[in-house]
Amino acid sequence: MPPQYPLVADDDQPPGARRAVFRRLVGLGALGLGACAQRGPLIDEAAPAVSSPMPDAIAPFSSATAGTRPPAGWQPYALRKDKAPTRYSVVRDNDRMVLHARSTAGATGLRCPVRIDPKQHSTLQFSWRVQQVPSQASVDVPEYDDAPARVILAFDGDDARLSLRDRLIFDQVELFTGQRLPFATLMYVWCATLPPESVVRNHRTSRIHYLTVESGAKRTGQWLHYERDVVADYKRVYGEAPGMISSVGVLTDSDALKHEQQAWYGDIVLNRPKRG
Repeated sequence: MPPQYPLVADDDQPPGARRAVFRRLVGLGALGLGACAQRGPLIDEAAPAVSSPMPDAIAPFSSATAGTRPPAGWQPYALRKDKAPTRYSVVRDNDRMVLHARSTAGATGLRCPVRIDPKQHSTLQFSWRVQQVPSQASVDVPEYDDAPARVILAFDGDDARLSLRDRLIFDQVELFTGQRLPFATLMYVWCATLPPESVVRNHRTSRIHYLTVESGAKRTGQWLHYERDVVADYKRVYGEAPGMISSVGVLTDSDALKHEQQAWYGDIVLNRPKRG
């Protein structure tokens, strides 16, 4: 069993353990930070400036030009400055443009700031293809928490409703980094070990949850398409209706197991629910 540190860092923990708490939390929460919370240096300063998308739309990869890095409407986030970056660029895949991610022990994501009401646009559609799935990679074990593909939704909410423990974590992360974690984060992930539909709470905070939509290596190399009811998934995970969606992110990371990972992402779309 790998060592588990307490959710809230305390003086009895070694300095390295306390730093690890905040680094990992910021890493997972950075992709969900709303546009109004950009006060720290997480945005890659070498990246070109990008324009904000329409508030009710996720910027599509399919309309970008091959080689663009990052595509318009998407912002790179360095999850930890001491980690190698995941490289994202738009590439042609047969007759369409998609996002290609290449990570070599890296941990960098992309996020698209939006303001979308999930009650009006609850149907999430996305697709991805991955090259391989390391057999040990699992989001329920901190030391093996790599995923070849993740689609991440961040939600607004009332921070006054957070538990005391989560408030302490939020305040500590903001104090140490200048970044405020989203009220709630839901990650759709590809996991090597957990079966589909598994729900895992982040080992540091109850405000980040993983939902496994693909498991194992059987379907690597294939384009896989998903349709999710965001409201139903959020209610299942958090036990209540969601607030506004403040950002959508993607993340291919391989920093835990120190391997190379490649993934391709198609457009991510939030649509109105189907009638009938």
